[in-house]
Amino acid sequence: MKKIIVLFFLFFIGFSLLAQDIPTDTLFKGDYQEAEKKYNEGVKLFENKNYTEAIKKFDEAITLKPNFEKAYYNRGAVKLELGNYAEAIPDFTKSIELESSAKGYFSRGKARFELKEHESAIADFTSAISLDANYAQAYYYRGEIYFEKNDYEKAINDFDAAIKAKPDYAYAYNDRGSAKVKLEKYEEAASDYKMAVKISPTMAFAYNNLGSVKKKLKDYRGAIEEYTVAVKMNSDYFIAYNNRGTAYFELEDYQNAIKDYDKAIELNPQYYYAYNNRANAKYKINDYESALADYTKAIELNPNYGYAYLNRGITYEMLKNPLKSCEDWKQAALLGISTAASYTSMQCK
Repeated sequence: MKKIIVLFFLFFIGFSLLAQDIPTDTLFKGDYQEAEKKYNEGVKLFENKNYTEAIKKFDEAITLKPNFEKAYYNRGAVKLELGNYAEAIPDFTKSIELESSAKGYFSRGKARFELKEHESAIADFTSAISLDANYAQAYYYRGEIYFEKNDYEKAINDFDAAIKAKPDYAYAYNDRGSAKVKLEKYEEAASDYKMAVKISPTMAFAYNNLGSVKKKLKDYRGAIEEYTVAVKMNSDYFIAYNNRGTAYFELEDYQNAIKDYDKAIELNPQYYYAYNNRANAKYKINDYESALADYTKAIELNPNYGYAYLNRGITYEMLKNPLKSCEDWKQAALLGISTAASYTSMQCK
């Protein structure tokens, strides 16, 4: 069995902190002037990645000046940076109440996105777009949600808009390509992946995705070239090694396929797809006992992996163990593998 992995990656942006110098003739007196000082200190701490102390300074600024919109926004940005998404939302909400802004809606949407509150996130990204029609990141993240909801046409529309607003948006090209793959528009997807790596030549996952499209188009040698670039860019990229292995497998170069599956497993011993795929290659060179061990390991790592049961059953058949074959095919059928159901009905009592 060949498993093609197509990845899409989210573009995590940094949040800009808007420091403001205190003018000589400030409009703020007393506590308000001190609030500005605490705020600017918080900005510096954030820039230096001293997040805990930055939050304390923004807390102090807000205590002194309860309607300090920028302090609420930036405190939320720090919490977002720390992964405290639920805590960031009230700060962004207060920022929006004090001053409705595209960045406020976008940032709250980003926190909701991370919490998988998809409908609320869509609403926030839409509000950001309504205030700034060229807000590329808002289109991008909304497109990501539509992708996750399997609404690939809407996802493509949003990635289109993101690219229009930001023509060098490599992540949007990559993810638009992934949406097109889902719609089986492989040639168009390849064009998007090529544009992504043209803009960002070190984007390993885009090379991997381009390789997977070439494999879909049966250009196996071209796929191998792309996967090879991917692993050069990221030597720990176990998925790209696995995928290159499947391309070698299609070319009946089973020894090189096994080497790539070995590497994928070395990098990620829990990656059950690679065990199944390595077993398939070993089966092809009649190394049935070793294949059985790999199928068994894949099943151990994922007991619901129906194809590993199917393939192990076929291997047991080659070893003239029909009882074990039928046990595995019956389990594969229970897990929804239709081929296994056919084998069971034809060969098992």
